[in-house]
Amino acid sequence: MSTENKFNDEMIPLFLELGKALFICQSLEESLHFFNAQLLHEDADGEEGAFGASWDFYSNETMGQLINRLRKRIDIPADLSDYLESGLKIRNEIVHGSVTKNFSRLDHPQGRLELQSELAVMKLEVKKRNILVHKLLDALFAKQGFANLELKRNADELRAYLDEA
Repeated sequence: MSTENKFNDEMIPLFLELGKALFICQSLEESLHFFNAQLLHEDADGEEGAFGASWDFYSNETMGQLINRLRKRIDIPADLSDYLESGLKIRNEIVHGSVTKNFSRLDHPQGRLELQSELAVMKLEVKKRNILVHKLLDALFAKQGFANLELKRNADELRAYLDEA
């Protein structure tokens, strides 16, 4: 096995962890996007096309902008606001700096292992924020008479149906 192939093989676990972390970051961002769109839809009293318009409205917002919009829409306690803000910083570290700022560590097995471990910890921190946003969505949906779990189940059934078609 060539040195290049060996290095590539050694990079697989690190990039797998990076991929998982990026996926969780995108999931949180989409949850915030969905929550803001749902709140705007609720303000429109279920008016025809309101959700689609609100979804489009928020589609180009950064995660920081989505958090700020959420703060303006609902009264968020300071500790919750700080918690989301710290999640944003962790997300930005993953998305914008995990490879470029740690490039020199990639050459060393120990550096790669440490970075992989750091990514796993950061991923879990971002995931905790996503769980929190889903709890907020659950509360909003309960007020509207349905549950987030119902939406997920319906989406899974639709996905399975489409996969079979």
